[in-house]
Amino acid sequence: MKEYLTEEHRAFLAMLRVAEEHLCVHERSYKGRGRRPHQDVPILRAFLAKSFLNIDTNSQLRRRLKSDSSMRRICGFEKVPSEATLSRRLSEYAEVRIMEQMLYNMVRSYHKGHLVGHISRDSTAIKAREKPVNKKKDVKPAEKRRRGRPRKDDNRPRRQKRLEKQISAGSAESIKELDTQCSWGCKKNSQGNVSFWKGYKLHLDVTDMGIPVTAVVTGANVHDSQLAIPMEKLLERNISHCYSLMDSAYDAREIRTYIAARGREALIDQNKRRSDSREPMDEAQKQRFRIRSTVERLNAHLKDWVLPSKLMVKGFKKVNFVLMSGVVTLAAVKILQNFILPAIQNTA
Repeated sequence: MKEYLTEEHRAFLAMLRVAEEHLCVHERSYKGRGRRPHQDVPILRAFLAKSFLNIDTNSQLRRRLKSDSSMRRICGFEKVPSEATLSRRLSEYAEVRIMEQMLYNMVRSYHKGHLVGHISRDSTAIKAREKPVNKKKDVKPAEKRRRGRPRKDDNRPRRQKRLEKQISAGSAESIKELDTQCSWGCKKNSQGNVSFWKGYKLHLDVTDMGIPVTAVVTGANVHDSQLAIPMEKLLERNISHCYSLMDSAYDAREIRTYIAARGREALIDQNKRRSDSREPMDEAQKQRFRIRSTVERLNAHLKDWVLPSKLMVKGFKKVNFVLMSGVVTLAAVKILQNFILPAIQNTA
């Protein structure tokens, strides 16, 4: 078969070997009635191929598998499943979040015994073709509120902030409280311009090597700071690191306090809307903070290489599966570049 493989086939096969090693699925049982079901592994390979080849829809994926005999054999199909079967399996895998399990298994395996210097955290906008739960006119950037003492007759009890609750709560519990439905969101860039989009947010933690190690999907209306503490807790289970790098959207006392209590240092750009007496970063911290560009490059790579140009699925679980498939694909490629190929060259 090797004579008929193109460079694209060989690259996909190398990526697949990295990712598939950490796949946890069982063969489907056949009780002798009706047609034999397609096994899970070939279909999951096909979904990874869909991300790797940047294919938007299941119908386009079927056409590629039918016309490309080498890709069909790599995936393990004798007969290409119908579009309905692919859609049904996508819903099943989305329910059990199989791609997230694969990502975290892969991260733990290759980072075990390694100390990661810096983790860069950021989110990226994901546009969707769904009806949002809010209205665009209700979404606007946070404004500076008037500060001062409350009136004497104002006896309202102080509400506990969500960030304060997250310090003592588990990561799964904290993430479950956040909005996951399609919604309008807005973001202000470094030039002060505000952009709006309808859909979701993909929150990522990325290592110095550009490997995504944590990924969470929320609605577009969820503020970045609401994910900092839960993602730190998820990260602790998989890797050990020294510095957490974040932009000014994450500038909150609770986030800094939690990270410092865990024996790490948080390098967070100061929010200009918040007046305080803190000193700016020194030269050494500024040098470290420049490494945060790795997460911005990874966001660009995801959108350019593996995520579909248009999300053709609807609903949080399906959107989450499609986005996680892209994250797993890119993580496997980065692991191949940074862990496996250097090891092969050293032993050659």
